[in-house]
Amino acid sequence: MWDRTTPNGKVQFGENYKDPLTGKWRRVTVTSTKNTAHTRKQAQIELNRRIEKKLKHAEDGKLKKGVTLSELQEEWLPVYKTRVKYHTYVNNLSRSKKIVKELGPDTLLTKIQPTLISNWLEDLIYKQDYKNSSVQKFKGTLSNMFRYAVKHSYMTTNPVNKADITYKNEDDLSNVEEKFLDDDELRQVLDYMYNRSPHYGRLCEFLYLTGMRIGEATSLYPKDIVTEDGVTYAKVYGTLIISNPPYKQMSPKTANSRRNVSLPDRAAKLLTEEQESFHKQPFIFASTRGKALTEGVMNYWLRQAKKDLQIKKKISLHTFRHTHISKLAELGTPLYLIQRRVGHKDAKVTEQIYLHVTKKAEQKLDSKLKFL
Repeated sequence: MWDRTTPNGKVQFGENYKDPLTGKWRRVTVTSTKNTAHTRKQAQIELNRRIEKKLKHAEDGKLKKGVTLSELQEEWLPVYKTRVKYHTYVNNLSRSKKIVKELGPDTLLTKIQPTLISNWLEDLIYKQDYKNSSVQKFKGTLSNMFRYAVKHSYMTTNPVNKADITYKNEDDLSNVEEKFLDDDELRQVLDYMYNRSPHYGRLCEFLYLTGMRIGEATSLYPKDIVTEDGVTYAKVYGTLIISNPPYKQMSPKTANSRRNVSLPDRAAKLLTEEQESFHKQPFIFASTRGKALTEGVMNYWLRQAKKDLQIKKKISLHTFRHTHISKLAELGTPLYLIQRRVGHKDAKVTEQIYLHVTKKAEQKLDSKLKFL
């Protein structure tokens, strides 16, 4: 390792290495404010790390040992981000952080076996009380990471492919009622949110009346609301991306999400009231301060509503979407029309709610037949 003093008085440490792909000598450098035994030691460690990183791809086809789980995450995420939609990236980013933290950032990829994956995923189910569907998403993130590792010769095989996971037996209809609100619960929650803020109340009620996803509703521009032949529609062609500033991603969650949603009179009135209120956002729904209404803040107050109102159901913004589905089923709307309205081609939860509500309606009918 060599060092030199830069014109601004700092110390630059460097190391030379030979690039096996070109046969030429390269250098890596780090800069410090001091030249002490401690800083020299730290500089050497960092220089070695940088050289190892530069040489990772030097020997194609040969297993590259010493790559850790955290290094894989650091390398894989930027590549993955360019290939998927923003929300998909954010969800996988969150899951990959938990994966690295719980499996160990310094875990060597070459030491990861299918049994380790199986045990960890089953811990999520049986010790951390994750649902099967959530664990399957973690499995998908792991598989994507390890597929990248295999492609770059950090692992010989993808251990997820051989992981044997025992999932919980989940009765499809056992907890369906917890996914949506009945009429009394809906009114209580909406009143609670209106008391917090008229903006909060209007957005929650709009989600219930339309069945839209939160990102779809909050990305609506005034120009997205059109009236044709006496029917008012919301053109759902994108979703809100929370950044600084927020922007509309002009591609929805799935191809089926792109649709026109007819608005009941009450929903159209809510949009008019929201547009007439003071805010500086280009989007229809915004807070009093003119900022986009974010999912995190809204869900926080919905959790408070659940606690204060003592409702024994999980309540989030998505609950209003499920409540909309339940109401349409109660009104006798065919399943395929409900799926088309909410932008689902094939959604298990939608079918569960539909079957549950229609079955309940049949039971009520059976109990009344004796009065004929």
